[in-house]
Amino acid sequence: GVARALFSGPIAANDVDLAVAGVVLLALEVFISLEWKINDSLFVDIGSKVVFNWCANKSMRPWSLQSTFADIERKIKKVSSVVFSMAENKGNEMVSTLAIAGINRGDMFNAWW
Repeated sequence: GVARALFSGPIAANDVDLAVAGVVLLALEVFISLEWKINDSLFVDIGSKVVFNWCANKSMRPWSLQSTFADIERKIKKVSSVVFSMAENKGNEMVSTLAIAGINRGDMFNAWW
């Protein structure tokens, strides 16, 4: 019984770290939308050390992202447990593939198994 999902789609961001922070928020929204899994833990592998540190340490978050992280904090309260971890160096191959595919795709792609 582990829910796994892949999703990709366009995201408005000026740099990679802003995009990753937005994806953390999106992952929480997707997880919460699976109401039948809301009491399970959500494990979020983050490929950016900067964003991982932002998630782990509130004082390191840039002022410009306070609204995004306020949304993240509100959504975390709706989930039983959220665990942030650093993705393995070679663990982002699927992320790269989805990003490349997303360049040619204007809408959201979801895959659940």
